[in-house]
Amino acid sequence: MQLRPNYLRGLSVLAAMVAAVTVASGQGSQGAQTQRPAPQQPARDTPAQETPTSGAGVIAGRVVAADTGRPVKRARVSASANELPGGRGVLTDDNGAFQLVELPAGRYTVSVSKSGFVSLAYGQRRPLQPGTPIQLAEGQEIRSIDVRLPRGSVITGHVYDETGDAMPGVVVRVLRYQYQQGNRRLSTAGTAQTDDLGQYRVWGLMPGDYYVDAQSRINLPFGGPVGRGRGGPAAGAIAGLVGAIAGPNVGNLFTPEDENQKAYAPTYFPGVPSVEEAQAVTVGLGQTASGIDFALQLVRVARISGRVSNPDGSPTTRGNVNLTSDIQVAGRGNQLGQNYGSRLSGDGTFAISNIPPGRYLLRARGNNAEWPQYASLPVTVAGTDISDISVTVAEGATVVGTVSFPSGRTTPPDIGQVRISSVAIDPGLTNSQARIEEDHSFKIVAIPAGAHLFRPNGQLRGWSLKSVVLDGRDITDTPIEVRSGQEITRVAVTFTDAVNEINGRITSDQGSPLTEYTVLAFSTDSTFWRPLSRHIATGRPDQTGNFRIRGLPAGGYYLVAVDPAQQGEWYNPSYLEDHRFGAAQVTLGEGETKTQDFRVRAQ
Repeated sequence: MQLRPNYLRGLSVLAAMVAAVTVASGQGSQGAQTQRPAPQQPARDTPAQETPTSGAGVIAGRVVAADTGRPVKRARVSASANELPGGRGVLTDDNGAFQLVELPAGRYTVSVSKSGFVSLAYGQRRPLQPGTPIQLAEGQEIRSIDVRLPRGSVITGHVYDETGDAMPGVVVRVLRYQYQQGNRRLSTAGTAQTDDLGQYRVWGLMPGDYYVDAQSRINLPFGGPVGRGRGGPAAGAIAGLVGAIAGPNVGNLFTPEDENQKAYAPTYFPGVPSVEEAQAVTVGLGQTASGIDFALQLVRVARISGRVSNPDGSPTTRGNVNLTSDIQVAGRGNQLGQNYGSRLSGDGTFAISNIPPGRYLLRARGNNAEWPQYASLPVTVAGTDISDISVTVAEGATVVGTVSFPSGRTTPPDIGQVRISSVAIDPGLTNSQARIEEDHSFKIVAIPAGAHLFRPNGQLRGWSLKSVVLDGRDITDTPIEVRSGQEITRVAVTFTDAVNEINGRITSDQGSPLTEYTVLAFSTDSTFWRPLSRHIATGRPDQTGNFRIRGLPAGGYYLVAVDPAQQGEWYNPSYLEDHRFGAAQVTLGEGETKTQDFRVRAQ
């Protein structure tokens, strides 16, 4: 198939991060350029059959600094594969050389890391992208896996108070968006603490766009700015010591003396209260972004208090409450924003101080019963105290069902090593799981109310999930809403060893193998274009240009070779819509294998 991908955007900012060009086979090794890879699986697919954890294979090479070409000593080189549980790692020697030995045949990911440098996978071209897998045959030696390790980028600046004075001891985080379980969310890329001049410096960053936020560990427990209110510098020093011990909820140790008490709210560069208003800071490879200065916002804060009760009205004496921004709950912004919490006292009461204005979700968890109990309610804070909040926890839902492994070519796995889990669609909810009993039944208890999928985890040994059926209705890929105290029975989970497969090769016009692309398979049914979908999968070509995708459910699929900006963006429906046009199409039956080659023309 002739293909001109519509996602080529010129040279990547990480062109310098591409691992060294040559992949050579050693004496007596099998032909790496002509051998078809043995059946392997992406990380999201069903685990393969058990294989030996040692062999005669070798992967060797050298690590050098991308900017100087000098050897990088004592860099950590790791190789991982499904065939090698736990992986294997070595340190580079004084010449930057490494050698991983006694490797079984398999499909390996090789990664390199050292403090001060960007951690890198072999063949990685961009941040947050997977590298090029290395297909290793039995007894094969692949050498010259040379990696040019770039130095990390830096973001530095100052944090000030509302008067322009330096703020020492402030925690600064550098955040970036990435896909987690198919959802685009912020994650922490680095942290620092301001010094006596209010300066911070976060280093070792990949190139990309970042958001910077700052949080004061002391939120004015004495009714004024630390060191400037009642108590003076000595009181500020004592409060700082307490803050270092107690962390961000230190305000709960003090009783506000003034309803007009103010505190420093978590603030994003260039001095705004939410990540949705924040300005991105862009750094290139090995660059320093300096002058990222901003002032913390001084806002009027509130104290909320109330009582948590058991279903029978008695106080919940064990447990906790947490307050989470509604932006985090909705997944629209900072998943790692400031959380406020409190343990329950002996009479079921709680109090949380220093809450900035905003909309929150209060979640309560009670531990008085055999299993956890839950409750949640929205809370809006507008700078005035809120008291007498009443929360009643309720039992979680229960799901009862059975599993089956219909007769096939493969011996069923040890069910003692398999669990059935309820996977919450809301990342703020708790996942629950249960073991499979000898009669193949399972019972998941204490499931929080909300939308859930049901998935297996554990050592499936060549089997994969085929279906999850509730009362004759297929809910394998349809989240179901569970209610507090609800009992759901007659859930049937079926597995299969007839695993589907799509394989092929990516080459240039001249027939040379191409390794920088990713093969994306996604359902022709757009209702499956969502996070956690089993109907979206990718495969990276190895050093010979061969790719393999296993474990997709039966159905119709688009196939396209793409060059994504970051791993996981293919869960975005608009991304899939853009790549639907011009894509190849295949239809997979159960246990069926299809081959699709791609020839990419240079632009």
